[in-house]
Amino acid sequence: MGHDMDTQETTILTLALIAAGVLAVILFYFIFTMIRQHRKTRLLHYEKIEAEVRTLERERLRIANDLHDDLGPMLAAIKFKVTSVEPLHKDDELMIQKVCEHIDEMLTRIREIAFDLMPNALSRKGLIPTLEELIPKAQKMFPLKIHFTYEDESIPLRSDTVIHLYRIILEIIHNTIKHSKATELNMKLSITEKQVIFESKDNGIGFDIIKVNEEQSGGLGLINLQTRTEIMRGEMKVHSYPGGGVWYYLQIPLK
Repeated sequence: MGHDMDTQETTILTLALIAAGVLAVILFYFIFTMIRQHRKTRLLHYEKIEAEVRTLERERLRIANDLHDDLGPMLAAIKFKVTSVEPLHKDDELMIQKVCEHIDEMLTRIREIAFDLMPNALSRKGLIPTLEELIPKAQKMFPLKIHFTYEDESIPLRSDTVIHLYRIILEIIHNTIKHSKATELNMKLSITEKQVIFESKDNGIGFDIIKVNEEQSGGLGLINLQTRTEIMRGEMKVHSYPGGGVWYYLQIPLK
């Protein structure tokens, strides 16, 4: 009788172990499938966003080229024709002068818009020379002192990486000018064979990150920065609080 009980207990224990093993295999397969599906969905999400951003950048380049190559020369030709007209009266001379001044203002604005859309220096000279060209222009227009330092090992970057980094840094400068009420912005860029690290800190009024993210449109700037960082498979950190300025940190792998 005791032997039969031991056999039954052994059988039950064996069956329980087999059931637990089968359950563990099913659970493992379920978790593995979920992780694989999540990675697949995330990859498709990245590919979709990357395609959208690539299309946006192509359109920006097209518009910038149209402004720079077509509309700019057309206005310059109009100015040449206007200045070639012989004024009959003093009022005509003043009118021609005003028209030429308006054309000059339009040409300047077209160059500025084309530069914002896609600076020629970005493809010809690279990221750092373009930033060194942009920063003095920003400082002339706005009461913000920008300190920019960099460590560059002359590592060639992919063109899409250059564009993403430029857009991110430009967005941070614009956000600082528009929202922070800061008087100083410190930016540091480091490019090595393994990674790109960008860090910035301003002395502005800061903001409540949780509140901004909860607002429907208030966090769009941060979302744009995060999206471009994710496309490059990088990591972005933002730290801020009311009265404490804003700190950005980006780490982009190159390998």
